[in-house]
Amino acid sequence: MIGERFTRDARQAVQDAVKEAERASADAIGPEHLLLALLDTPVLASFDVPRGEVEAALRDARRKGGLSDADAAALRGLGIDVDQVVASVERSLGEGALAAGAPRRRRWFRGHLPFAPAARNTLARSLAEARDLGHGTLGKEHLVLALLSGRGLVAEVLNAKGVSYTEVRKRVVSAPR
Repeated sequence: MIGERFTRDARQAVQDAVKEAERASADAIGPEHLLLALLDTPVLASFDVPRGEVEAALRDARRKGGLSDADAAALRGLGIDVDQVVASVERSLGEGALAAGAPRRRRWFRGHLPFAPAARNTLARSLAEARDLGHGTLGKEHLVLALLSGRGLVAEVLNAKGVSYTEVRKRVVSAPR
């Protein structure tokens, strides 16, 4: 089972992601909640990524219905100005109307939030990252690598702050275990 290989710190990061999702009143635990829980990870802390800036970037994306800057640019290429669409929706339905998300789903297992498919994929990718590096346990650094290995909002936010998969992997490989 994947959880058996988690270090204590990695388990705590997942628990912190649950708290981040609950604090945000999310209907599921997503990659953005994992990111917020991992910002103090030594491999990320070495990039000096300010939490406030990450939260602001995630908030801006939520306001746009979860669209990343890459998504907005693609739509702009089709002649759709996402900022104008958001402004129009907010004029009609109120500020943050697109950020509200879907109605809350029934929670699983005595009130626990479910993991969104993207977060589950991140956890699975983190196991592959640990295995590829020859590490017998899965640490917080593997979770960070998994977040960066895919496309999407979290990777985009980190890349905008100068954090790349390649550089993080170099640091993980050179770090003493």
